[in-house]
Formats: sequence, C-alpha cells, structure tokens
Amino acid sequence: MKRLILFSAILVFAGAGPALAEDEGDDFARNGIYAGVNMAGVYYTEVEDDVKNAIEALGYSGNTDMERPLGLGVHVGYRFHPHLSGEVEFLWFTNSLTDFTGVLGGDPDANEVKFDAYKFETLNLTGNLKGYLLTGRIQPFLLAGGGLMHLNARDKVNLGTTSSGDAFVARFGGGVDLYLNPHVLFVVEGGYLLPTGKLDRMKGALWSVGLNYRF
Repeated sequence: MKRLILFSAILVFAGAGPALAEDEGDDFARNGIYAGVNMAGVYYTEVEDDVKNAIEALGYSGNTDMERPLGLGVHVGYRFHPHLSGEVEFLWFTNSLTDFTGVLGGDPDANEVKFDAYKFETLNLTGNLKGYLLTGRIQPFLLAGGGLMHLNARDKVNLGTTSSGDAFVARFGGGVDLYLNPHVLFVVEGGYLLPTGKLDRMKGALWSVGLNYRF
C-alpha cells in the first residue's frame, strides 16, 4: 500500500509539471464552491495503551498489535475570501483491530494464546475553517474545526475499555494545496482529532492525501 501511495504521488507531481507552466494568470484564490475526496490514516495515541494495560490486568503477558487501516474522507466547502474557506468534512476510519499474542500468568513454559481483544471504527463529521497563508498555485493552510465523533466498538474479552458512543470532537491541522490547473488541486494534510467526554481516549494523529475540484 505504501508503494501505491508513493507511485500515485509521483504521477500527480509528474502531471503537475506541464500544468505549472500554464494558466499563470488564473485566480487560484477566487471565491466559489469546492469538493474533494481523500485517503487518510490515523494513529490513536492512547487507546492502544488502554487495551494493552487492560489485557495485562487480566493476568496475560505478551504483545498487543493494533491494525491501522486506511480511511476515507469526503468534503465540500466554499472559498469566501482569498485567505479563508469553510467546509464540512466526513472521515471514516474502519475496522481497527487489536489482537494479543502471549501467555497467561507470565509463565514462559505456558501454552501461547492468541485472541482478538478490541475492534472499533470511528466516523467523524466536522465543520472546518481553513486559513490560507498564500494565494498562488501553492497554498499552505491551517485548519481548525469541530463536530461529532461516533465510535462503534466491540470489547471482545470484557476489557472494560472505551465503549460505543458519540462525543464532540475538535479538529486541528495544516497542509498544502497544490493546483494542477485552475480547477484541480492535490492536497496533503496532517492533523489531530481531539474527542471529549466518554471518547476522550480516542485521540488520534492523522494524515491524508487527496484531490479537490474547484467549480
């Protein structure tokens, strides 16, 4: 998958070469609607430790491994000022599974066990404000927003970790828009999801790459 992402990025930038020599007079900071799709990933900074600690509290010792599958994002927004836009974004991170391999009681001679401990997905709907530092073909930006995180969780061995529910989530980040032509742009972004309340242990650092279309 990493090779596919790298190859896609190379193709995008290779295609950007001829485009960069054209349309120099176009207004890349014009007002108007835009929409986009992106591929995303997230690293949950706390919940993996929670699952590991809960398994050890049951008397097991060994290794925990959390899968971090790619997610999908879609958004629609409006550029209402050369340096500002607002958007609504949906991010879906699915089927993150933590499994355990080890022994019960810490006895190295005991039979090794392996089981799925905790499986979950998150759905995030946020309203974001983007501030653009530049207004040319390359536009670095900062982003801040907030909305709702929904967690679907399956605690498979009664660990007592975070359960399914909804909570407010704040969103922070930054990135860069690279215009391939006046209507199509490549977007790279990094950021952080900061949920509150009962989901406050679902904090996550995220990244995404995608394409936007300016109407």
